[in-house]
Amino acid sequence: MSASLKVVKSAGLLLTLQVIQRGLGIISTLILARLLTPEHFGIVALVTIALNFFDVLVQTGNQQYIIQKEQVDEQDLNTAWSLDVAIKSTMALLIIVCSPAIATYFETPELTLALSVCALALPIRALKTPGMMLLARNINYRPVFKLTLWQKGLAFVTVITIALVEPSHWAIIIGNLVSAFILAAGSYRVHSYRPSWTFIRARRQWNFSQWLLMRGVVGFTRSQIDNLFVSKLFGTSQLGGYNLVREVALLPALSAILPMSEPLLAAIAQGKHDTAILAYRTRLSLALMITALVPLTTFIMLYPELIITVLLGKKWEAFAPLLQPFGLFFFTFCLFELISDAVIAQGKVKMLFWFDVISTVAIIVMLYLWGTTSLESMAWLRGWLAVATTGVLLAFLGRQTGFGFLQLAYLCLPVVFASAIAAWSVSQLSLTANSALPEFLIRGSSFVALTASLTIIFAWLFLRRREEWQQVVSLTRSSFI
Repeated sequence: MSASLKVVKSAGLLLTLQVIQRGLGIISTLILARLLTPEHFGIVALVTIALNFFDVLVQTGNQQYIIQKEQVDEQDLNTAWSLDVAIKSTMALLIIVCSPAIATYFETPELTLALSVCALALPIRALKTPGMMLLARNINYRPVFKLTLWQKGLAFVTVITIALVEPSHWAIIIGNLVSAFILAAGSYRVHSYRPSWTFIRARRQWNFSQWLLMRGVVGFTRSQIDNLFVSKLFGTSQLGGYNLVREVALLPALSAILPMSEPLLAAIAQGKHDTAILAYRTRLSLALMITALVPLTTFIMLYPELIITVLLGKKWEAFAPLLQPFGLFFFTFCLFELISDAVIAQGKVKMLFWFDVISTVAIIVMLYLWGTTSLESMAWLRGWLAVATTGVLLAFLGRQTGFGFLQLAYLCLPVVFASAIAAWSVSQLSLTANSALPEFLIRGSSFVALTASLTIIFAWLFLRRREEWQQVVSLTRSSFI
């Protein structure tokens, strides 16, 4: 099977999976937002921030290392697994020891026990078989599809059951542990590879991973600095609302867009030695990503109050204006990840690290100077800073791969025109429903149907002679055979 066909089939499989996950995520959000308070979500946000920080400190970059390596043997896989287990187990112990101090810093005593329990997910996830990395390397996501269904389904049942019995932040924390256990145990059912303990290739992997590790620390700071400012300046309750609305904006990214981009990354990595193929695959990957992002971003920014009311309930309406700037953050979040991975696939990890350092310092300074007056000013400034940093990194990728900005822009014209026309058309609908849900369903379904139809029509008109269009059509047909 060609690399392109593998990408399409894998992306389609992941899309199906993520539609299910997204559905579970929306249902979970609908239920939890009505059972839990902003304070509960604030505690969960603080736990997540702390755990994510420790998590980036133990990222060995093993999957990126295995995917980009020309030849992979058992020693590479076993070393990657051993490093992951050893480092994350050590970090879990460190988190448990440091949790009282972290709770004191954030003035939230509940963090002590919550952090200690959540820390156990680090070594549990690390125990999964390194055969999962081989599946990603070979762009074979069918086994991952089955495992993730079980993982997300059982974790969802756990979270909702606990929240109904005893509404608190513990529902989400325990659900996270269940998810980690199912991933680790289930990975040995979907792949036959059994690891053994060794550090024989540790030095080689560290030479690759050290820049990813340092970049992870910087990237975490950049992604969470606004949450840290909100926590210290506005309190746990405001952090709960701010972070929950940001999660709603990123829900499509985390549940569908980013997982679908994994096959695109593998395809870019496989073509890095041929300049023409690299430029073509990079351009096509970016165009597909933008085509998926533009309609979602448009709808998010058009109807923030409607989305928040339907998903979270009326008690969260005060935070609804934050969804508009987070629409910008959603668009650039997905695009930035794809661009970063494409840069990493070419081995430019050191350059990417220094870019992250400089951009993170700039973001911190600007947020501190101009974004601390209110939640909305923080969100809008964060959104536009994300646009700026993504644009700069995209310019670097264009210079490295030669994908062609004008060609990329031309490929994106159909979805831009389609989204603009659909947005205007849907805004003309006069709806007098007493409930927000019917309006959301009518406007949402109309927007999706119109955007999809117009995108196909404009793509046929503008792109039918382009190789990218012809390949997408051909691969779409092949994927159903």
